[in-house]
Amino acid sequence: MNTFTGILTAAKTMSYYSRRQEITANNLANAGTAGFKADRLVAHRPGDYDSPVPVEATDHSQGSLRTTRRTLDLALEGRGYLTIETPWGDRLSRGGSLKLDGEGRLTTDEGYPVLGEQGSILLQGATIEIDPDGTVRSDGQPVDRLRLVVPNEGVTLMKEGSSRYVVPPTELTQAESVQVRQGQLEEANLNSIGGVGALGENQPAHPARATGLRALDGVLGSVTRDIARV
Repeated sequence: MNTFTGILTAAKTMSYYSRRQEITANNLANAGTAGFKADRLVAHRPGDYDSPVPVEATDHSQGSLRTTRRTLDLALEGRGYLTIETPWGDRLSRGGSLKLDGEGRLTTDEGYPVLGEQGSILLQGATIEIDPDGTVRSDGQPVDRLRLVVPNEGVTLMKEGSSRYVVPPTELTQAESVQVRQGQLEEANLNSIGGVGALGENQPAHPARATGLRALDGVLGSVTRDIARV
């Protein structure tokens, strides 16, 4: 491996470990966020590549459910998402701590309406019940059913922040197998202890590659100076 190739390989490897560090830190920062789905970075070496080629993806596996007994805490069990109305278009969410706004509309904690099959859900009664199939009841009477959807096969969900996802409406279908759990929250699907360990593993790798890169750069500088003298 010549000096130029060595520098390129070291730089690519440093870039991989830097990105891995960022992803691990972000996962840990959201360990307490309801419905958060962890990102994963896997290194592949296809063909004749000498440096790791990063493949990044979000892990959408089910997180564990925690009972809160709060009426407007909702979690989803199974494959599916709530539909949220925002100024930028409809978004998807796995639930969380919901609330009622001043007009009695069911909203996210940020104030975005949670949509039912008929639009915004208005709740004026004294009691609120939400059935496993998403039917919302006020004082025992059905008001609407949560708009529960699932992306079509092969469609990639794009994270937007606050555990919201962007998917074109044409790529969504009605969720059939998801169950709504009232009074529960879905916890982030990551192991905080394992994440701290991964963060520690990343730290020695980056300085080692940086040292190697500086050494190769020094060799290249020496070669360049020797050529200039000729």
